[in-house]
Amino acid sequence: MDEENRTARSEPRTLAEIFEDLRSLAHCEGALHEISNLIYRDHFVTVDRQEGRVVDDPEYRWSTSKLNANEILLLLGLMVQSSADRTFSAQRVGDGFVAGADLLLREFHDRVIADAALTFDPTAGSIDGRENSIGLFAREAIYYGAAGFYLHQFLNFSRQRYRKDTEWLLGNVGVSIRPMLEIAKFIMDRINTQMTAVGHLRENGRDFSKGELTDSLLIAKEDVRKKFGGKSDAFFSKFVTPITNANEKFTDPFAVNGVALAPIIEMGDYLYVPVQYRLCESIYESPFFWMMDDGDYANVHAEHRGEFVEYTAADILSSVFGSANVHKNVVVARNARERGGEIDVLVSYGEFVIVVQAKSKRITLKARAGDTGALNIDFKDAIQDPYKQALECIELIKAGATCIADDGNELELHALPRFFPMVVLSDAFPASTMLSRAMLQRSHEIAPVIWDIGVLDCVARLLPSPIEMLFYLKCRADAFDHIVSDSEYTYLGYHIQSKLALPPECDMLVLERDFATVVDDFMIAADVGIDADRPEGILERVKIPVMSDLLRELKTADPRVASVVVDLYNLSSAALDDISATVLNIREELNATGKAIKAFSIPTESGGLTYAVTLKRDARATEAARVIGAKHKYDTKSDRWYVVLDCIETENPIDSVGALVWPWVEDENEAKASEQVATMFSSSVREVTVGAAAKSRRNKP
Repeated sequence: MDEENRTARSEPRTLAEIFEDLRSLAHCEGALHEISNLIYRDHFVTVDRQEGRVVDDPEYRWSTSKLNANEILLLLGLMVQSSADRTFSAQRVGDGFVAGADLLLREFHDRVIADAALTFDPTAGSIDGRENSIGLFAREAIYYGAAGFYLHQFLNFSRQRYRKDTEWLLGNVGVSIRPMLEIAKFIMDRINTQMTAVGHLRENGRDFSKGELTDSLLIAKEDVRKKFGGKSDAFFSKFVTPITNANEKFTDPFAVNGVALAPIIEMGDYLYVPVQYRLCESIYESPFFWMMDDGDYANVHAEHRGEFVEYTAADILSSVFGSANVHKNVVVARNARERGGEIDVLVSYGEFVIVVQAKSKRITLKARAGDTGALNIDFKDAIQDPYKQALECIELIKAGATCIADDGNELELHALPRFFPMVVLSDAFPASTMLSRAMLQRSHEIAPVIWDIGVLDCVARLLPSPIEMLFYLKCRADAFDHIVSDSEYTYLGYHIQSKLALPPECDMLVLERDFATVVDDFMIAADVGIDADRPEGILERVKIPVMSDLLRELKTADPRVASVVVDLYNLSSAALDDISATVLNIREELNATGKAIKAFSIPTESGGLTYAVTLKRDARATEAARVIGAKHKYDTKSDRWYVVLDCIETENPIDSVGALVWPWVEDENEAKASEQVATMFSSSVREVTVGAAAKSRRNKP
């Protein structure tokens, strides 16, 4: 291949041509050692065990010039097809392989992008309606999309996923899921120890040959057998690929790559472990295929698989909301005789109801390769249908249907619930975040949250209180159409740092992957066994007089007041500063004048809020605050209004919160009461500029 001429070409060649050049490169002398060098260049991660974070250069850490796991596996998949041992028995001098791999894989990506670009209609600003357009768009998004689960999540969830299949695994594979995980962990711990030693020596100036880098990725088969006996060979039979004359069906870049299924390479008496992430992923995914190939057992495993995702989703949500508020297999009954639907997991927390439909459908190889028909089927089964099912259940509940828990008891939901539909998947559905924006047919009133259990687990650990989780669900739904990223971890990282909201001056926001740094640090620390501190969110870090204390108090308050906290979280920092300044001014005024009560009211996204500062804390003050709030609720035709009581004679941040939540209807008595309250309390309405109150207070002498 004439690299100089190829570089000059602006139009990338066909995938078949590029693939053949990659095959030739992967069959060259010393290819294995060159790939080891690439692994150290692009997949070696340095973690500070004291601080619990990755300390690699951020610019290169998130660089799109790095080869991703699919590209490394592509090179390995082609390398093992060679019939000659020169790919590993000799070492190549110079950097020609690395430069060639980078160049060819860049051209490969350019070709995939070019194919996807042909499907985009610039006039409409969306994918055109031609038959295979969405498939070609999805192919690029799937192949180059961000990873889903973290390594330790695969290990934790695999044990739960296959624990009911132990008998089948022992009888048909010779090893159950627990020993599989123990063997994998033993192998990875050994490789990590060796790689860490290389890293330390490199920091001290030691140079390593590419062959020595390969040595650090090897473990003797005998070492594994000494510890695990016959189970080792059963494990090897499923997860090890020979280094030569293998993977003959890998004839297309989007065909089955045997090395992706069995990602350990056998080199005589040694095992080469290039991509630990893929090993863990294969342990999580592959037993499903083994069991589904057994016609007598497929239905049994399918039932186990469905139970796993439902119970795992429920357990994770229970860790946030408490088991008393999380219900599995809820029947939505139209009446005593007619069932309207079923909810896999329902969370009821104050006014909020999360309707979860959990699915174990995974994306097929045909869909990954860009087949539009296969993609449409996979997307429909995994995301569209469960979302539709969630919406149908929500509409039934709104219409008066009852919810029956799996113990037969009727659930008591709030009379005017705020709903969040959620689709939870057992497997990562690559590019689901991007594809949902393009493919999902949805209600424009309620955008869904579409997460695999890895993302759900991560969110629950980083936002471990009900209020934090609920507020993020709201932000994520609000961002569905206007904030774009290819990874849910990017959305979460941005939220922790800045609050996930579209800036008022923007119509659209695109988030780069480096916003996920705070999430990635926390989860990678867990990958290597470090119990890192949870990063504080923006609302925990910002200190605003009055409001910080109020939000901290309400964060763990009765679920019935959760809605007011979410509404306050939703306000800008400037608005919270203004509320703070107004409260402090009113407190000073009451102290100076002895006035019994003074209140102010503000609109919020869900309705509004009345903040009443009182001299005394008694029934009269509480009632006065309530009627002021009721007046504003009626006048603004709001379904929801909240009343905060703040008595200056107590040391509490606040003294009570009341919720006035019922559907607004025109009512003569309420109208008269509103007029009377306006007279009694000198009520007035005025327009204010956000930031004015805080600025005025700062300028006070």
